[in-house]
Amino acid sequence: MNGRYQKPSMLPRAILILLGLALFLDIPAARAYNEHSAWTAKIGRLLFHGINEVYGIPLSFTLFEVLSYGLAGLIMIRWGTQRSRLWLILALSAFLVPLACAMGTVTGILRGNVLGLAFSQLHFVPMIPIWLVIGYYLGMQPIFLQKAVRILFWICIWRSVYALYVFLFVYGGRMGTREYLIDHASSGFLAMALGYAGFQAFTQRENLRRLWAYGAAFALMLWPYILNDRRTSFVGLMAALLLVPFILPKAIRLRLRSTFRLALAVAVVLVSYKVVFSKAPARLGQQEYGEEVVDVGNLDYRQIENYNLMIGVIERPLLGLGFGTRFPQAVPLPDISFSFELFDAIPHNTLLYLWTFAGPFGIAGLMTASCFMMLVLSRVGQLARSKRELLLAFLGLITVTQWGMYVSFDMGLLESRTSMLMGVFAGGLFPVYGRILLEQSYAKYQEHLRSGPAVQSEQPFGLPPSLQWQRPQAGAARTHI
Repeated sequence: MNGRYQKPSMLPRAILILLGLALFLDIPAARAYNEHSAWTAKIGRLLFHGINEVYGIPLSFTLFEVLSYGLAGLIMIRWGTQRSRLWLILALSAFLVPLACAMGTVTGILRGNVLGLAFSQLHFVPMIPIWLVIGYYLGMQPIFLQKAVRILFWICIWRSVYALYVFLFVYGGRMGTREYLIDHASSGFLAMALGYAGFQAFTQRENLRRLWAYGAAFALMLWPYILNDRRTSFVGLMAALLLVPFILPKAIRLRLRSTFRLALAVAVVLVSYKVVFSKAPARLGQQEYGEEVVDVGNLDYRQIENYNLMIGVIERPLLGLGFGTRFPQAVPLPDISFSFELFDAIPHNTLLYLWTFAGPFGIAGLMTASCFMMLVLSRVGQLARSKRELLLAFLGLITVTQWGMYVSFDMGLLESRTSMLMGVFAGGLFPVYGRILLEQSYAKYQEHLRSGPAVQSEQPFGLPPSLQWQRPQAGAARTHI
């Protein structure tokens, strides 16, 4: 291996510093802590507000975005392009959504849509490929993924302490009519930290000191997580827990099958109860649109918004409306432009958002990328040979389900920090999976040499050309994957 890969690098450290700052500081536009003026939001303005607004430099990007682009550019300059199959799959996953959005922009401009509005609608979409590439780079040295996990854990401990201070001493121990305690994205951070604390407590339960420490951390973070009351995060976390059996090694899965059966039975009962006793409106009625009838009085803002988006899908079923326009108002939405100017151009449900504006290509790109990530993280878990690999697969599962629910039911594509975590902990698993495949192939090759006649090839037998490798030197920190 080239010696430069064994030397400590400032680039991963710079990535971890940016990751830590983005998690530690708050976005003022997210109205963190409601009426409480948090100092983390005041400082966060320097990182998350537009450079033109904060620094007077005529750039319509935030400092966080510029630093993210710069780090990804340095990675590509120093590291270059890879020829491995997993890198190509990662690249495909990373650029499917931006490619679909680019097609939607072209079709929109050809129809006379406004290019400036299209840029506003897609401002944060590039964060998906940028952070998937950055995550892949960190995953080439899994120790940096571990450091990212610890950074997330300790920052969530701090966020929980500060959130409880605000709840007890600023809010007087009552949420009142407040919608959330911290902000929307913080539930995703806390869900991953809860997963980390729970995993560590479960796997180190024989060490009472560690068990009590991680148990206390879990309890500390659980309180603000519940008070933050983000239903999309609750659903995402439950989905991750239900999918855990599918990412475990077979030996562990067999030992825990009775627990999984009990959990599945409880989940079926709870879901059935929710379906039977749901208070959701059973029909639409009163205001006509074509053959459909809509009772506005029975619909909340999100339901009206989703209905209008589906009308847009019906109007342009093949290529979508194209970006640079606003979605139809078959049922007029309440005018909230005083707080969100683009309320009729950027809806809450960004899954339907892609379908409406980018057509089937948009939603297909998102689903395909999600399936690739789910497939890779499940294989990492199933083939895990150490607690570290199993932990990374578990956290990857949580972040992908959190991101998926946030994208499906809220403005997930517009939240850059959520895309950041998804990129780090899902994109970082691609090279981890590659490393596992390489080491397994090499082990089989060595076993073949011991049990059978000598072979002439120096490469592990049966290994695809895209994954062929050189035998790693002792102490090598990373491989070309």
